Amino acid sequence: MTERQRYLETMLFGKPDRVPFAPGWPRESTLAKWHKQGLPEGVDWHSYMREQIGIEPAQPGGPGVWIKHTMIPEFEEKVIEEREDTLIVQDWKGNICEISKRFDVTYLRSARDFVTRKWIKCPVESWDDWERMKLRYDPDDPSRVPANLPELGNQLAGRTWPVVIGGVHGPFWQLREWLG
Repeated sequence: MTERQRYLETMLFGKPDRVPFAPGWPRESTLAKWHKQGLPEGVDWHSYMREQIGIEPAQPGGPGVWIKHTMIPEFEEKVIEEREDTLIVQDWKGNICEISKRFDVTYLRSARDFVTRKWIKCPVESWDDWERMKLRYDPDDPSRVPANLPELGNQLAGRTWPVVIGGVHGPFWQLREWLG
């Protein structure tokens, strides 16, 4: 069964040969801990994990279709204030928070590691803020879809892998990002 067939069988309540194996990616500190616990250095963690639990190697995939559902333009990522042990930063979503100096603002963008934040200000605190925020979510902005979408469609015909269309935040997560 191909990865695509397995995924469809699972999502359509069919009878897959097994449940798809699609774990998220480890953060930096998780991967470091795994190395201390026996994951060999220089080994692809995903392949190693599949081998250890007896699942065949991953089948080769291909392109996905990344639909940009986040704001355009993003807020400027910047350090607003440097304190003894912490930084006051603005992330790409407009949130202002305090983080440890062990990290920089890019950790908030890509979830490279677990970063505890002290929330200071969120980008939507009034109706006027919301009206300004809505402008960043114009569904007709052409940069939301890949310029080569027709070509991607042709490449994806007859594929054996599930197509990834980017991660869309659920409504509660997104409200937390806007409102705190």
